[in-house]
Amino acid sequence: MRQSSFKKMFSVAVFHSYFENDKCNHIQFSPTNECKGVMMKFGFLINRKSNGFELFSNTTGSIRTLLEYIHKTSGTDYLEFDINTDNPDFTLFTEIPINWLGQITYNSRDPENQHQNGNTQLHEILKDGESSSIGNLKIYFEDIWDYNDNPDYTCFEMNFRARATQWQYYIINKNTPQFDNLTIKEKENITFDGPEQVVLETGEQALLFSSGATLIPLSEKPKYKFDLVNNTTANELNQKTAGHKIVIKGLPVPNVARIGKDKTQVSSPMYIYL
Repeated sequence: MRQSSFKKMFSVAVFHSYFENDKCNHIQFSPTNECKGVMMKFGFLINRKSNGFELFSNTTGSIRTLLEYIHKTSGTDYLEFDINTDNPDFTLFTEIPINWLGQITYNSRDPENQHQNGNTQLHEILKDGESSSIGNLKIYFEDIWDYNDNPDYTCFEMNFRARATQWQYYIINKNTPQFDNLTIKEKENITFDGPEQVVLETGEQALLFSSGATLIPLSEKPKYKFDLVNNTTANELNQKTAGHKIVIKGLPVPNVARIGKDKTQVSSPMYIYL
C-alpha cells in the first residue's frame, strides 16, 4: 500500500477589521481551470479553512524539485485562484471605492508585499472592469520555494479594512410636548455636529446629527454606541435643576446595506422616530 507524503506548500489566511476577531470567514478560493488541472495531475491537496486554505503536495522529493518539473513540462510558473464571497454586503463594509466594479488582485511577486512576523502580507491592487469574481490570487512557484527554504514564511495574508463612514442620525420628533434641547452624548472622543433642522424627502421635519469630519468604521458587532439625551436648564419658576434626561440609551448602529454617498462623502444614515 502506497504511503502518502503530503507536504505543506503554503497557506493563505484572510483577515478583516470589520469582524470582531479580525478573521474573515466569508471568502472562498477556487483554482482556475488551468490551476485545477495542475493540482489534479500532480496530486495537490487543498485543505479549506474558515478564513483561507492550505495547499499540500504529495511528493517524496523536495517541493522545489516538483515545481521546477511542473514549470519545465507545462510552462506555467504560478498557481492561480479566483476569489469570491458568500456575503452580499462584502463590498459595502469593505474599504474600497463605493459602486466600484472590478477585481481585487493579489500577486506573490508584488514588490509592495510586506514580510513581517513570519508572514507575507499581500498588497491589494484594484483592477477595473467587470468580472465574474471579486478577486484573483497568483502565487508564483519561486515564492513557494522561498517559503520552503525559509520556514519563517508560513503564510500569505490578505488584510481588508472596514469602511469608515459619516454617521448621520435623523431625529423625527413627534412627541407632545417635544424635546427642545436634544444632543448626542459624546463617547470615545467622538462628538456629533448639530442638531440641524432639515426636511426629509418624505416632507417630514427632522433634526440631523452628524459625525462630521470624523468617519467611524463599520463593524459586525457594535463597537460604538451613543445615547440621545435631552438637556434641561435650571428654571427658578418651577424649581427644576439643570441636567439631562436619556431619551434613547444606545442609538441604532448603521445598517451596512444602507450606504449614502454625495460628491465627497460616504455616509450611514439612520432615522429615529420619537
